[in-house]
Amino acid sequence: MAQSWRPGVRAADTGTLPPLPALPQFPGMRGYAELRAAIRDLGFPHAAGLLREPARRQAASGVFDTLPQAETDDGFRVLDGLWFPGRGGLWQRVDVPYVRRARTAWQTSADPRALTAAAVVDTLETLVRDDPMGLRRVVLWELCCLLKDRGPGPAQAGTGAAGTATTADDVAALGVHRSEARLLAAAVDAGFPAEGPVRRAAEAVNDIWPGRRLRAAERVAEPLPRAPHDHVLARLLGSLRARSTAVARLAARAGALEERGDWRAAATAWLGALRQAEDAPETRTGLLRAATALADATAVPGRAPTTVAVDDQRVRLSWRPPRAAASVTYQVLRFPDGAPERAGELGGATGGLVATDARAPLGRALRYAVVPLRGDRVAGVPLVTAPVLIAPDATGLSAVLVPDGVRLRWRPHPAATAARVLRSTDGGAPHPVRTSEPGHLLDVPLPVGTHVYEVTCGYPGGGPDGGTVWSPGVRVTARVEEWPAPVTELTAHRAGDRVRLAWSAPERGESTLVPWTAGPVAPGADVSARFAALGRGPLPARELEVTTEPGRRLRLTAVSALGERAVAGPSVVVEHPRPVGDVTVRRTGAGRAEVRFRWPEPAVLARVAWDDGGRGEERNVARSTHRAAGGSVTVDVPDTACAVTVTPLPRPDSVAVPAAPVRVALPAAPPPPPPVPPAPVPWWRRWLRRRTTGAGTSP
Repeated sequence: MAQSWRPGVRAADTGTLPPLPALPQFPGMRGYAELRAAIRDLGFPHAAGLLREPARRQAASGVFDTLPQAETDDGFRVLDGLWFPGRGGLWQRVDVPYVRRARTAWQTSADPRALTAAAVVDTLETLVRDDPMGLRRVVLWELCCLLKDRGPGPAQAGTGAAGTATTADDVAALGVHRSEARLLAAAVDAGFPAEGPVRRAAEAVNDIWPGRRLRAAERVAEPLPRAPHDHVLARLLGSLRARSTAVARLAARAGALEERGDWRAAATAWLGALRQAEDAPETRTGLLRAATALADATAVPGRAPTTVAVDDQRVRLSWRPPRAAASVTYQVLRFPDGAPERAGELGGATGGLVATDARAPLGRALRYAVVPLRGDRVAGVPLVTAPVLIAPDATGLSAVLVPDGVRLRWRPHPAATAARVLRSTDGGAPHPVRTSEPGHLLDVPLPVGTHVYEVTCGYPGGGPDGGTVWSPGVRVTARVEEWPAPVTELTAHRAGDRVRLAWSAPERGESTLVPWTAGPVAPGADVSARFAALGRGPLPARELEVTTEPGRRLRLTAVSALGERAVAGPSVVVEHPRPVGDVTVRRTGAGRAEVRFRWPEPAVLARVAWDDGGRGEERNVARSTHRAAGGSVTVDVPDTACAVTVTPLPRPDSVAVPAAPVRVALPAAPPPPPPVPPAPVPWWRRWLRRRTTGAGTSP
């Protein structure tokens, strides 16, 4: 067995194998998966078959006594370099010239696969030029994978199922020289990994590393052995671990500098870590955090390196270029204040010095970071703006003085979900005032003095722990003055055609009773402007007699005045309807009569009634109904003689000087005419009747 062999000792058993060859633990090239797929699409199981171009190669010239001698079969060797059999029993090493000749042979071939095959061989030339043993590694890796994954079928060399021992025939069927077939078969069975995470990681690790995607490379390399015997893989993983250690060291140094408050040095350390691990989120977060603190610590009013202009939800950024601005582009990031780990890119990289955020979220304190790039690498410490809070204030804030208080009105932003009002009196501490409806506040009663109101709008989700964030606030000042107290009682008594009014004295100010031609006002309402326009001062007395001409209605309101302020008190309406005129009644049919009269203004109702001394009915008629009927009313009346009375009705809330009702007699309906006598019977009908009667009685 291979374990019993020792250097310098000839094995007694001819079946004993020398030490097994060290197989590669990864293909060791970028784009291996694409290369393998291209070779398989061309119909070759591995790259060695592609290189043995359509016409068999002639024997290569060389130093014959230094090259291995070819045996009888035409298989290739792969355990100690990649060798193809040549003419004269010589071996040809597959090097750059050999690969170039193979590419030329494909380019001049009539095979329909020629152009595609030549392009794939060009990739193999690059591989050999970069690493003379790279092509041997790839071919050997392909062979090991094919042998490990072999299965029964006409396209496969072996006949055993996957998991059975690999034989020399299996290896030779793939084109390997029989002198190496047994060793390669034993080596594959001894330790080459089957299809699974290890092989997938081995084939993908070179696509990511070496590179700047440190965290992705660490994730891909996780299934690979910690101490590989493949020196190329060991060197690759060693560089990966060294980079991880360096990044961790820089991150620890940056954290220590942050604790000391040296934000500039911390930002530089984080920048170095980010340049070595661009996909490490903690490095970008640390760089943004340090750059934010550095911007706050070095901020000078009016000299900020970045300028922010806010227009509703549109944010416009501009910045100054660095000293070496050639070939520098910029990436703009946006993140919530205090949460750089949530940074997101705002559009793509730009070469200009201006960027726009067209739809910035409302109610969130945001920061913008301008990251300089050279190519696709971060070229310097980002420029971070001060917090930008897009929380629009209410508009149209106004304060109107009302009796004993202030009425506020404003228009909140459509996105606002809450409003807060703070009031401070005469420079004192602000106190919250509860609002009853959006955009409106009636703050009564208030003491005399100067009151400052601050109205702020609330937006959800932007505050601490996802709470409400408030806008900066708008202010308005109101000077509350002493107002008169309204009259509390107003009484009215009719005395003939006069009405006597009396009212109580107000607690503050003087009172009077004024005719109120405008619409009714509620007691306590501010009527300062209207009262001043009347030009009437308070009356010393608290009683008044008024006389109203027929056909008029008069509204009187008690008003209290104190200085230039006046408030309304209770009101009373005095009516004196005009007498009903031109009353006529006529019967229009059985049980119906039309009553026509002139309407008694300003009454809104009139009562039309009839009675015959024992019976009677009445009906209230509205002024609109009377006008629609052309000044008449149709009522139901008896056929007997009766009297029709029309009476004006005052408003229920008024004090009325009554107008006399008008009574008109309605005669009885004429008796019905006597019945019409029947027409005489013609003689021939009488004769016919007699004949019919006689015929019925004859025998």
